[in-house]
Amino acid sequence: MSNGLRILVGAGSFADASAGLHLVRHLQGSFCTGLGGILIEDAEMLAACAIPHQHIVLSSGTTARAPSLSTVQMLLKADARAFRKLLTHTAGPNGADCAFTLAKGELVSTALRAARDWDVLVLGYREIHKLRGKIVLLQSSVPSSDEMIQASRMLSNHMPDVQITYTIKTDGDAPNSDPSSNARQFATLPDALAALARTNAQTVLVDFKNGPIRNHGDLLKLLEVARCPVIVFGPSNLPTLLEHNTQIPANTSVANDG
Repeated sequence: MSNGLRILVGAGSFADASAGLHLVRHLQGSFCTGLGGILIEDAEMLAACAIPHQHIVLSSGTTARAPSLSTVQMLLKADARAFRKLLTHTAGPNGADCAFTLAKGELVSTALRAARDWDVLVLGYREIHKLRGKIVLLQSSVPSSDEMIQASRMLSNHMPDVQITYTIKTDGDAPNSDPSSNARQFATLPDALAALARTNAQTVLVDFKNGPIRNHGDLLKLLEVARCPVIVFGPSNLPTLLEHNTQIPANTSVANDG
């Protein structure tokens, strides 16, 4: 591949961003020629924290008093500083040219709008446990792009047992859903997502140009069931999402916000 790709990492927190950048570190060299980051603040969460005496449900199932808006804003600023620092460190010698910005909105749609001028979007998702997961290629019957195959090989670190391919069949052949196989076939996207929900995945790679993920709703469902960073190739191939437009120029650096 003669020209490297520009990679944008989108996340709702530093923990999510860190998981995404951990993968990006394996895609350095000629594969990646530009790196950017966008930290997306959940507008609904900020609005809820502005209402007095609100409670939230913790992962344990118990409830607790929601943090104040000022506390959340302070934590977001700390996340932004940490995200930018790790982004620069990951980029190495070219770190000074990294693009970084803040945005408000829903994670997936906001990140997709920002990624229209980028070649690859990495949606961060914090690490749930330390067990090494599978590198999953989710594709349609159209073969994966060369870039996507190369990225999966770089991520699997020359260990083919770590890589698995999920293919959505579109012809009359009976799909093969053998869970012991490293190349599984499914009749529909929901079938593949159901299998993915039962898989310990380290990351999932998809291509908007070739499918089967083709819109915001599909990608949102994928991120929910995968529970790991999702790497999207060709985000510019997604149809226009919403009337608003958030973009990060691929070669623009953003000044520190202190």
